[in-house]
This record gives sequence, C-alpha cells and structure tokens, in this order.
Amino acid sequence: MYTFSKEQFDCFFDFLKTLDCYNKTQDGMIEELNNFETNPKRQIASFVCQSTKKRLTYLAPYIRILYVLSGSVKILIDDKELLYKAGCLVLANEWTVVEYEEMEAETTMLSFYFKKEYFNDSLLAQFAEEPIIYRFFVESIKETEENSHYFIFQFSPNEDIHVYALLLLKQIVKMRYFNNKVTKSAFVLFVVEISQLSDKGLCVKDSNLSSGVLVEEILAHIETHLTTVTLSETAEKFHFHPNYLSAFIKKQTDKNFSDWVIHYRLRYAETYLRQTDLPIQTIIEEIGYQDKAFFFKLFKDHYQTTPGKYRKLVKNNVQ
Repeated sequence: MYTFSKEQFDCFFDFLKTLDCYNKTQDGMIEELNNFETNPKRQIASFVCQSTKKRLTYLAPYIRILYVLSGSVKILIDDKELLYKAGCLVLANEWTVVEYEEMEAETTMLSFYFKKEYFNDSLLAQFAEEPIIYRFFVESIKETEENSHYFIFQFSPNEDIHVYALLLLKQIVKMRYFNNKVTKSAFVLFVVEISQLSDKGLCVKDSNLSSGVLVEEILAHIETHLTTVTLSETAEKFHFHPNYLSAFIKKQTDKNFSDWVIHYRLRYAETYLRQTDLPIQTIIEEIGYQDKAFFFKLFKDHYQTTPGKYRKLVKNNVQ
C-alpha cells in the first residue's frame, strides 16, 4: 500500500497554502463559509485547519465530511465528547452540531462542505451499491425535519482513504471551489473507499433513516440490476422476506416489485428505441427479457403501439 512520505506531505500542503485553503482561526472559517453560502456557483468547499489552539464552535449548516489528517482531536458532537486520532472521519448532516478541539501540536483537520444541490440524481446513482453512504446522502438532502444524523469512523492514516481525501482536497482547491467532472470523480472515489472500509471503521452512528429513503435505495438497486434482478435476491440483500418486501414497496409507492421492474425496463427500452439503432431483439435482452411476445404485449399495453412502429414514429417526428 502506498504511503505519503513526510517530504511529500509537506510539499503537498505548501502547494495548497498558495491557493488559500488554510485557516487557523474560527473567524477565518466563518468568513470562508459565508463566502461559500453567498456564492450560488459554489456547491462544494474544502478547507484545512491547523494549529487553531482553541475549540472551534462555528455553525456549518451543510452536509459535511471532517477528516483528521494528523494529530488528534476532541470532538463534541450532539453533546457527546469523544477523542479521536489521525484517520478519524465524521460524516454529518446540516442539523448535526459538531465542535472540535486539537489535542496535539500541528494537528491538521480537513473539512468538506456540500450544498444539497451538489447531490444530483446521476451522482447519487453512483452510490447505490454503497448502502450506508447512499442512505445517508439521500436522507440528508430530503430531510425536512431538524433531525441530526451522523457517522464517525476511525480509519488508519496509512489506508487509501487518506490519499483519496488529499486528492479531493487538491482538486477542489485547484478548481477554485467550482464544480467540475473531475472533482466529482475524485469525490466518488473518496466516498466509495469510505464505504468499502465502513464495516471495520465505523465507531459511532446516530442515523434514523426513514422508510422513504430505504425504498429509494431498493428502487435504485432494481434500476441498476435490470437484467438480473429478482424479488428473492433483492429481499435477501435488504434483509426482508420476499412477500414483505413487495408489500413494503407497494405501501410506500403504490406499485409492487414487479410493477417497478416493468416500469424501468420499459423506460430503458424506450430510450434504446429513441437513441439507438439496436435490433429490437437485442434491446429485449439488454433490459432482461427473453420472451419477445411477452415484451411486445407489455410495450403495446403501455405505449399503444409496437416497438417497431414506435421507433418509426419517433424518427419521423425528428425529421
């Protein structure tokens, strides 16, 4: 496993200092967060606090990831006082009150802040296979009541997550905090690594996720596994009895499991017919069906025409 040397670490932060992501005072952090709040073009921000010497108690009403790069900190989170060292990571929603105090000289704390609009559907879809993280982000952007949700992990600073945290920081600062595809790619790498290590790293959690968030996670799983998804496999993944799972989905959405599978398969079939010249048999197999007659019946019931006629109609309208 690759490990940063002290010389590389120092060089990295010398570069970041030239781009003004460093802060050593609470007033400095408050000013930076105010700038973040008032700039509509900024959806993500990141700052480094080092040698602040005093407890930081500023409010940050955003989705946050806090990561201890070096040293150790005393964290006060929702009135719980906890001591953590380098490799500690806190994932918190906007309602969670987090304060911290450096316990060693040269302690370095890295902070990421996200506005809710940063988490669009395409980004969230990339986390659908990371249950803890997916549920947390969906809950955080949809929650209307002031409920605190957070996770605290303790990772080793020698693990890859440390490298991905630095990579994301560098990309955010390099782009002057504006959103771009490379920054989101770095964020995805960081989040997936958190998820992969979550089983052994999770220390504390306070996350009462709603049924609405859980059903969204189930639907995302259905959509991303259209060709192979089954009720029994999905029920096993989410720890439900198959009959209860279908009833649960029906209660939350007014559609049962099979209805959603058909919904997504027909939607993807329509997209293929509109945007590609793939043979219809290939499309049928791509969305998970083998029986051509069954698919034709479903499609005609929904669109009142056959797939072939639908494709011709779309092409004629475009012309």
